[in-house]
Amino acid sequence: MPTKNQPKLDPTQTDEYMITNQQFSSAVEFSQHIERKASLRQNYIDVLTDFCVRNEVEIESVKKLLTPSLKEKITAEAQNLNLLKQKNSGKLPI
Repeated sequence: MPTKNQPKLDPTQTDEYMITNQQFSSAVEFSQHIERKASLRQNYIDVLTDFCVRNEVEIESVKKLLTPSLKEKITAEAQNLNLLKQKNSGKLPI
């Protein structure tokens, strides 16, 4: 609940609302856009970061717009780049 000094948050001013209503009709469409771009030129993390920088969107706000399959691809990519701890998969390191 907002205090006296904090203005009420207008849901139409959030990054998530602005992305889905101005550029994409749904979260699925947003995820498909990211996947298409990644398949053409870069990895998923770079495409997502580039999108956020170009559109002045907080990267944390797009988390809700990612489909589970895209989240898995980003996680796998981050693990391959040693950005995340590897899960114990029973494989020996090469």
